[in-house]
Amino acid sequence: MIRHVPLNIYSDDTSGNLSKQWNKHISIFMSLAGLPPHISNQEYNTLFVATSNIATALELAAPVVEELNILSTAGFYTFDYSLQEEVFVLPVVLMFMGDSPMHAEITSTMHPNVSLQPCRFCNLKAKNKKEKATGAYVDKFLGQNTNGILVKPELRSWIETKKNAYHTWGLVQKGAPTSHVQRSILEFGIKDVLNQSIIHTIKENQDTKVIYNIKRIQNESLEKLFNPFYDLKGFDGHKDTPVEILHVILLGIAKYLYRDIISGLTVEKKDELVARLQSFDISNLNIPSIKAKYLVQHYSSLVGKDFKIIIQAAPFVFFTLIEESRRKIWISLCNLCSLIFQTHISCLENYVENLNSFTQDFLIKLISSNAQWVNKPKFHILLHLSQSVARFGPASLFATEKFESYNGVDIANSFMNFSAIRYCLSGGNCISKTNVSIVSPSYQVKNLLLKNPTIQNLLGLDSHIFKVKPRYPFFKKPPLSSTDYDISTTPRGIKSISPNSDWINILSFELDAHQSIKANSFVSIKGQQVNQNNFIAFIIGIWGVDNISNQKIYIHCLHCEMLEVDPFYGMRCGMPV
Repeated sequence: MIRHVPLNIYSDDTSGNLSKQWNKHISIFMSLAGLPPHISNQEYNTLFVATSNIATALELAAPVVEELNILSTAGFYTFDYSLQEEVFVLPVVLMFMGDSPMHAEITSTMHPNVSLQPCRFCNLKAKNKKEKATGAYVDKFLGQNTNGILVKPELRSWIETKKNAYHTWGLVQKGAPTSHVQRSILEFGIKDVLNQSIIHTIKENQDTKVIYNIKRIQNESLEKLFNPFYDLKGFDGHKDTPVEILHVILLGIAKYLYRDIISGLTVEKKDELVARLQSFDISNLNIPSIKAKYLVQHYSSLVGKDFKIIIQAAPFVFFTLIEESRRKIWISLCNLCSLIFQTHISCLENYVENLNSFTQDFLIKLISSNAQWVNKPKFHILLHLSQSVARFGPASLFATEKFESYNGVDIANSFMNFSAIRYCLSGGNCISKTNVSIVSPSYQVKNLLLKNPTIQNLLGLDSHIFKVKPRYPFFKKPPLSSTDYDISTTPRGIKSISPNSDWINILSFELDAHQSIKANSFVSIKGQQVNQNNFIAFIIGIWGVDNISNQKIYIHCLHCEMLEVDPFYGMRCGMPV
């Protein structure tokens, strides 16, 4: 049997110290592509590949790319534990994930924050800084023509990028002056960091031995003097480096706009914002609590999960504290994020169309309020999110939160031992050197992982996956001390449904692992007729019969009539009828 295994690669600069002192390490990780987020986000399913506090990302990636090319063409045999037989594996790189500076290095494009060509996807370009202040550049930044009509941007070509990098090297070999070389780099918007460092070495280093070694490599294998990802089989740097929502949305756009608001609030308004955050109902956000004072006082040092909370709470906590123009921007951002963070897409074509529409609405409102936002390239990068979703699926599949936790623990020997232990305890098979036979761990070894939650947690594996899965749907009872068992609260007529049964008040009705119905919450109910639309209802209470052979549930709810969109909050209101 042949197994095609798509891989995700991630790289970032992290600290190799457990202390606060920064000790920069470039690290590379891999994970299996296509896994559901709740599985791929576990540390157990992340493979450490390499780290160095000396080599750059491209230098570190060179041997990795070389091995991946061999594996993707020649393949290899291994033992499949699920099939209990040998299989032939052909891995291929699906995407490369990282933050904006790392993506720029991998794709040989300019660092977006300091470049006149800040986009790795398309040929967005300004001749100089003054041109960035023109309406023509703003139109290109928004992906539209001078009449405000959307136009598809001219996308970069990975083949052309490689060709232009080689062209720049050719100029150096011909003895072109440095100014001529720099002009070529700026014209193409291409900066091969590895090749540029070699060019700098040639220009500045007078050591004949170093120059000789560079020329020797050039004659033997010229490609080793360039970005190794040019030659990674099946990989297109401009298409396979998706827009990453952690760094672009949460730590980019949301951070910029939130800082812009907080920095303009008075002390009294900041205190009011803290009070609003403290009183905000978080029962449906799946978070333990809101650190209200921290979110306001330390607004310049928040992390991704903090901005997720802020985006969800924004309409209810600080819309009254900001002027109308900013409120419209945040309404548009909240609508956009509710679409971006969806984990399931039923119709990709409709989703991409809606995503483009919401993105354009947000950007136009943003730039209309202050055109200086064009100096933040992440707002333009947002235009290409639909391109990434159309290619790879929901944005949550290429989020990098799981990799960010490795800061401070990327020492290669530790990870090597960790991987070996994980492989053995997971039932991995090895080939015996003595008689060339397959050796499997005993059941006692495998039980160390299967029956020990402590070991599971140490290996970064969610211990809940080993527990017996509940049969959905089911309902939860409240504690015995709860007054919810008061039979007097049972609605009239409920006995007629099951006269001989004892009805009890239910704490919640669990639909699946992520959805539950509770009292004092709103639900969307599907229409019973063919052409009847869904409607919103408010749940007053839930009652059930706890009988395995005759289980029943009764949900008491009020039908809500949907009113027009509220002009202040930008949301529709539901009124019980």
